[in-house]
Amino acid sequence: MDIGKLALLGCVSGMALLASGPALAQAVPDPAGGPTAAAGADESRSDDIVVTANKREQRLNDVGLAVAVVGGQALQNQRVSSLADLANIVPSLSYTNSANGTPVYTLRGIGFYETSLAAYPTVSIYLDEVPLSFPATTRHSVYDLERVEVLKGPQGTLFGQNATGGAINYIAAKPTRDLRAGIDLSYGRFNEVIGEGYFSGPLGEKAQMRASARIERADGWQRSNSRPGDSNGKVRNYMGRVQLALQPTETINLLLNVNGWKDKSETQAPQAIGFNIQNPFVSSLVTNSQLSPERPRASDFTPGYTRADNRMWQASLRGDLDLTDDVTLTSISAYLDYKQDQADEGDGLPISTLDLPSDQGRIKTVSQEVRLTNGSANRLRWVIGGNYEHSRIDQEILVDYHDSSSTTTLGVVFGYPIANSFYYSYQRKRNYAFFGNVEFDVLPNLTLKGGTRYTNARASTRSCNSDRTGIADNVGPFFYNILLGGAFGPYKSGACFQINDQPTEIGGVAPGAPGEYDATLKENNISWRGGIDWKPRPGLLLYGNVAKGYKAGGFPTVSSSSFVAYLPVRQESVISYEAGFKAELLDRTLQFNAAAFYYDYRNKQLRSKLNQPPFGILDILQNIPKSTVKGFEIELLARPTRQLTVNATMTYIDAKVDRFVGINAAGVAADFGGTRVPFTPKYQVGVNADYDFPLSRAIDAFVGSSMNMRSDTVSVVGGDINPATASPQGKSLFGIDSYVLVDARVGIKSQDDRWRLSLWAKNLFNTYYWNNVVAAFDTIGRYTGKPATYGVNVSYRI
Repeated sequence: MDIGKLALLGCVSGMALLASGPALAQAVPDPAGGPTAAAGADESRSDDIVVTANKREQRLNDVGLAVAVVGGQALQNQRVSSLADLANIVPSLSYTNSANGTPVYTLRGIGFYETSLAAYPTVSIYLDEVPLSFPATTRHSVYDLERVEVLKGPQGTLFGQNATGGAINYIAAKPTRDLRAGIDLSYGRFNEVIGEGYFSGPLGEKAQMRASARIERADGWQRSNSRPGDSNGKVRNYMGRVQLALQPTETINLLLNVNGWKDKSETQAPQAIGFNIQNPFVSSLVTNSQLSPERPRASDFTPGYTRADNRMWQASLRGDLDLTDDVTLTSISAYLDYKQDQADEGDGLPISTLDLPSDQGRIKTVSQEVRLTNGSANRLRWVIGGNYEHSRIDQEILVDYHDSSSTTTLGVVFGYPIANSFYYSYQRKRNYAFFGNVEFDVLPNLTLKGGTRYTNARASTRSCNSDRTGIADNVGPFFYNILLGGAFGPYKSGACFQINDQPTEIGGVAPGAPGEYDATLKENNISWRGGIDWKPRPGLLLYGNVAKGYKAGGFPTVSSSSFVAYLPVRQESVISYEAGFKAELLDRTLQFNAAAFYYDYRNKQLRSKLNQPPFGILDILQNIPKSTVKGFEIELLARPTRQLTVNATMTYIDAKVDRFVGINAAGVAADFGGTRVPFTPKYQVGVNADYDFPLSRAIDAFVGSSMNMRSDTVSVVGGDINPATASPQGKSLFGIDSYVLVDARVGIKSQDDRWRLSLWAKNLFNTYYWNNVVAAFDTIGRYTGKPATYGVNVSYRI
C-alpha cells in the first residue's frame, strides 16, 4: 500500500477513533503563537479564531478545510515581514527567490517557477479579498495585519483560477471606534533599522480611519569574493496604508483602502557554485573565475547590476449593503499600479556571462467582484457572484552576456562577437467568471457543501528580441547576415530578429521570416468543489472534500532566437481528494488537527530549457502531462498552563512527475518520469513555543523559540541529475539540501501589554542554506538564505 492510501486510511481511522471518544469541552484560546488551525466551539467565544475562507466570517473549527492561521501578535513575535518569513513558519508552504527577485511560492507541491512579471502564480495572494494577481506586487504587504490565512488545496470556486495550490489572504488591522496608536522600533545586525507604527480612531459617529506605515533600512549582507570590502543586499523599503471606514446608514458599510510601497533595495546576487559551458570557445575571464565559497554571505556581482527602484500602489473600495435582514450585497472594486526599474545579477561572477543591466516593467490591473450572501445562521447558506479582471503587463529587459562562451565562439567562428540584446513582452489579460457556493445542514451536525465557477480567460502578447545598436558585430546583423543569409536585407536597429520556425504564419510573420511574435490565447474552465462536514460531538469536526481547480495558461517573457520559445503554455488543473479532522481535547487545552490529501496534477506548467544552437540552452515554458502529489499534515496546539503555549506541525509530501520527456531547466534531456516535483521537501517539521511568567505585579517576562526543519529537495525537474558537461560533478548541483532554522526571542512587557522590550535572533546558529539553484547560461548559481541576524526591539501601544 502506497503512502498516500496509507495516510488516507490513517486519517479515516483517526476520525472514527475521535468520533467514538468522550465528549470534551470548548476550544483552545488563540495563543497568538504561530500558524494554527485551532479554536472554535459550538458556542462563540471571544478567543475563537474567525476566518473568511468561505467569504463569510466563520469560526475556524467550523470550516471543513485545511487552513493555517497566523495571528497579528505571532507575526510580530516571530518577525514575519515577507512571504519568505511566512513560508518558514507555515507547514507545506515553500518560498523561492527567483533570478530577478520575483517571489515564487509552492504549497503542497503545487507551484510555478516563472520569473516573468506577467506570470500568474498557483497560490493566489489577497489583501482583504482584493487580489494581488501577480507575484511582483506581493513583496511588501506583511505589516499591521490582524492575521494571515493560508488556505490549502484548490480554491477555484471562491477564489478563482490561479489558486490550484491554495490562497493566502492578508487581513489588515481595521479602523477602530476608539482611539488607538502604536509604534515598534528595532535595531539589528547589518545596521538594520525597522520602524512601524499605526494610528486609528473615529472621525465622527459614522466614520473611522486607520493609518499605518513601515520603514526598513539595512546595510548589505552579501560580500564580494573578488573585491574585499564591497557588499550587496542594502535594504531601503517604505510602506504605507490608509483605511477609511464609513457607515452612512444602518444597512451600508464602506471600506476604502489605499496602500503602497517603494523598494529601493539592492537585488540579491546568486552564489556561483558550478559551470556548464555552452559553447566550445571560452574567454579566460570565465575559466579563471573562482566559484564561491559555500558560506551564507559569500557571493559576487558586477558593480551596478544589483539595484532596484520599484513601487506599487493600490486602491480598493468595499461596499456591503444589507438588502434584507438576511441577504447582503458585496462589491469589491480595485485598481493596482506597479512600476519596476531594476538591474539583476545573473551569474554570481564579477564578469557578465549573463546579467540584466535593465529590467523594467509596468503592471496595471482593474478588478471588480460582486456577490450576494445570506446569513450564517441559516440551514442553507449560499454565495453567488461574479468577477472581472483586466491587466496590462509590459516588461522590457536588456541582457548583457559579453563574457559568455556564446560571444567568444560566435566571434571566433563567424566574426560576430554578439554581446547583448533587448527583448520585450507587452501582454494583456482579461478574465471574467461566475461562481456559486452552498452549504446545507442535512442534520444539525451534518453539512453537505458544493460550489462551482465558470471562468473565461483571454491573454495576448507582443514579444520581440531586438538589437538597439545595430553595429556590425552585434546580434541583429548576425541574424540577418548569417542565420537568414541576407534574404531580408541589412538589419535595421530595433527590428525584431527572432525567426518564425513554426509551420504557419503567426501575427503576419511568414514561416522562415523574422518579426514580432503576436498571438492570443483563449481558454475557459469550470472549477468545482464538493464535500461533507460531520460534527459527531462538540469540539470535533470531520470533513472530506473533492475539488478541481485550474491555473490559466500564458505567454513567457524570454530572450529567444525563434518563435518556438514564445508559444503559450496551456492551463493546468488539479483534482484534489482530502479528508481531515479538527479536534478540541482536554478542556480546550489541546487542539489536534490532521489532514490527508491526494492530488491528480495535469499539465503542470514548467519553465524549462530549449537547445538553440549556436547559442546553447535558452528558456521555454512547457506542460508536464501528469504528476501526482500525496501526503498528510498533523498539527498539535497545546496550552498546558496559562503561561506556556506549544505549537507543533509535521508535513509529509510525496510529489512525483509521472510523465514528462524533454529538457529540464538545467539543460538535461531525459525521460523524467518518476522524478521529484521541485521545491517540495518530503518532510517538514515546525515547533514554536512561548512562555510568559510574572516578574512583579506590573511586569511580565517572556521567552520563545521556533524551529523549522525541511528535508532536501530539488530546484528543477530531474534535479538529481547533473548536466554531463557541468562541473564540479562531485555534488548535486541542482539539489537543495535539508536544513534546520532556529529563531529565539526573550524580553519583558507590561502586564497590560502596552509596552514590550525584547531581544531577538533569526537563524540563530548561522545555518548555511539556500532555496533555489538556477542555470544562468554558462554558470550555476544558488540563492542563499540570510545568515544569523539579531537585535533589539521596543514597542508601545496606547
